[in-house]
Amino acid sequence: MLQSLRQNLFHPPRFWRINLIVWIAFGLIAFLIRSVMQEDFSRALQITLATELLGFFLSGVLRRMYRHLNLLQIRRSNFIVQTLILTGLTAAFHSTILQGIISTLDLTWPTHGLGQTVPLWQRWILFSVLMWFVYLSWSFAYLWLKAELLLQNEKIEELQAKSEVQKMELQLIRFQLDPHFLFNSLNGIAAEIPAHPKIASNMVDELATYLKYSLDHRHELITPLSVELDATASYLKIQKARFGSKLQSRITASATTRKILVPSFILQPLVENAFKYGPGKTFARLTLLITAQMKGGHLVLQVKNSGKLSSSHAGLGLGLDAVRRRLAVRYPHRHHFALTEEKGFVLATLNLQGEPCSV
Repeated sequence: MLQSLRQNLFHPPRFWRINLIVWIAFGLIAFLIRSVMQEDFSRALQITLATELLGFFLSGVLRRMYRHLNLLQIRRSNFIVQTLILTGLTAAFHSTILQGIISTLDLTWPTHGLGQTVPLWQRWILFSVLMWFVYLSWSFAYLWLKAELLLQNEKIEELQAKSEVQKMELQLIRFQLDPHFLFNSLNGIAAEIPAHPKIASNMVDELATYLKYSLDHRHELITPLSVELDATASYLKIQKARFGSKLQSRITASATTRKILVPSFILQPLVENAFKYGPGKTFARLTLLITAQMKGGHLVLQVKNSGKLSSSHAGLGLGLDAVRRRLAVRYPHRHHFALTEEKGFVLATLNLQGEPCSV
């Protein structure tokens, strides 16, 4: 409700409607007070209407002055001083106009109420102080809501900017990895065609599946984990055709886990990293295990490959840096990424809490 009020408050037509409601509520309270003080009904109604109409239009003038002076961009001390001065002058002007209206009413329809027993200058001072408090309350409420809205807009713009950066990073990752991957895959297919045409045909099918995923999801930032795992499976089958028995891989994920949404291409840099720095690049044996499971309500993704974690490779590179930045935006304060070594294996572990932000 508060967020809706903030959004509506600064849209001109809606601002005037909300401002009118505020002053009508204040007028009802003021009218009840005058009734308790046993003022004449007609007189009390006329004074109340004059007060609220003045307040309605003068608060609009204050809003225009605040926007012109851009008070939220100046120092806090100057902001307070200028607000006190503006509201004080507005309250004094309001009281002057109102006392003139009351004096006219007294001359036209003489009464013997409280207004006649209090001198004009005292009434002016009392009403100026009262309206100063009213305008101060109105001003600080308006400026506070405006500051909150500006802060929200800045956060939204920041997230949108980060989202655009992520889109570019995704393109960079794809452009960086795909040519090298395609070159090796096509060479592998060409080498298998004469001796093993069936294997070559299967490699073409898996390569087509993988490329279809890349094309279909090139503009998507969020995807079900099942889609990400299926694309990774196609990628591993192509690598299997290249490396044969030297590559052992397995993907483990339950049906429930596969339905969870994750950032697109979140596994690709981790799997590529395993082939780039693991034994696979020297044509030694490479064991690659990918698991997805729920632990304590968190999604835990792990890419585990045989090999050692070199100090020069511990989390460096475009791919892993992009993973970290994307996680910071998609799971703010709700993620953990670790690259560790354990018993002859390198482990890349993602611990993700909740659904990824879609901005």
